[in-house]
Amino acid sequence: MYNTKELERMYVGKTKDVYRLENGNLLLQFTNKTTMNDLGEEDPGGNKIGKEVAGSARACILMTQHFFKLFADAGIPTHLIGIDVENLQMEVKPVTTIGKETFVNETGGVEWIWRNRFTGSFRKIFGRYNKNFKDGDIFSSPVIHATVKDDEAGDPYIEKDFMDALDILSGDDYDTLKGYTKVIGEILYAEFQKLGCDIWDFKVEYGRDRDGNLILIDEIGPGSARVYRDGKKMEKIEIGELFG
Repeated sequence: MYNTKELERMYVGKTKDVYRLENGNLLLQFTNKTTMNDLGEEDPGGNKIGKEVAGSARACILMTQHFFKLFADAGIPTHLIGIDVENLQMEVKPVTTIGKETFVNETGGVEWIWRNRFTGSFRKIFGRYNKNFKDGDIFSSPVIHATVKDDEAGDPYIEKDFMDALDILSGDDYDTLKGYTKVIGEILYAEFQKLGCDIWDFKVEYGRDRDGNLILIDEIGPGSARVYRDGKKMEKIEIGELFG
């Protein structure tokens, strides 16, 4: 366990705080804060801090611990070094987030979204399709795309060619991360199906380590995904209990 009072706090996030460790690594301290959308609903894609929900930090770290092992086994490189479930801490490698030098906002970065159903911000942004699809309709195959982390702009979509043109990410690297996200989606979907649950969408983030390698960063917790069971959206605590 690390005593965060003795560490330099680098960043206060929506659901966790980031500290610098003496060994050069970073410490993610998970909190019970949640994210919500403009309607005040708890939402993994929300850009506002919602109410605190007791147990949500533990749910997040349990799910992260479970899936990061599966990702590593599948050949997905990650920033994880170690997890302390009881103290809600995760030690990780320092990374440079993709787009950090290009986008002028608090955190920078690009998030990758895997969608199996027509819902959330996809439905909002591509509202012209609302005539043909209703909330929850299943795509013929999962949709994978990227968004810029910019709360004020509503996390706008960004295409492969734009990333390449702006020197954010080469076309080959884009394809690599899309491939990683596809594998992650297959793992998540299969695991939740085993548990009698259905994942509708999730988001992940990637960065570069000190050697320039592209790796999965952040976490993969219940606040990063929409999961349903018996036709009802599951709460974060419910999802976390699946892996406790």
